[in-house]
Amino acid sequence: MTDCAAIALALFDDWEKRDYDAIMVHFADAAVVRDHPRNTTLTAASDIRGWMESWVTACGDATAGAKATVSSPNGAVIEGTYAGTNTGPLGPLPASGRTVSMPFAVVFGFDGAGKVTTYDVYYDQYTLLSQLGHIPALA
Repeated sequence: MTDCAAIALALFDDWEKRDYDAIMVHFADAAVVRDHPRNTTLTAASDIRGWMESWVTACGDATAGAKATVSSPNGAVIEGTYAGTNTGPLGPLPASGRTVSMPFAVVFGFDGAGKVTTYDVYYDQYTLLSQLGHIPALA
C-alpha cells in the first residue's frame, strides 16, 4: 500500500531543498494543481514547476514547516506554515522586504503508482498580502 503522507512530505522536503526536478517526479503526467485563493488551475508540468518555484522567488529563505495530518491509500492532507522574507516578486507584486508567516493546507490525491494527481492548496491570501504590505492589515 502506498504511504501517501510520506510521498507528500517528500515533495515538501524536495521543495525545502529547492530540488525542482525531484519535486516534479512526484507528479503524475496529468496532474492538476489548484491554487484556490488565486482561483488558478495548473495542468502543464512547466506551469506546475513554475508555480512551485514562484514561492521561492518571492521569499528566497522560505520554509514550509509541512506536517502530515491525514493519510489514506489514495490521499493525504499536509498542513504547514509558509514563512520567509519577501525579497523577490510575488506574481505582479514587487518585493516588500517584509516577513510573512502564513498557515496553509494541501489536499493531495494519488494514483495507484503513488504519483500526485491532484494538489489543492488553501491559504489565507489576505494574511499573505497584508503581512507583505500590499494591502492594509485589519484593525
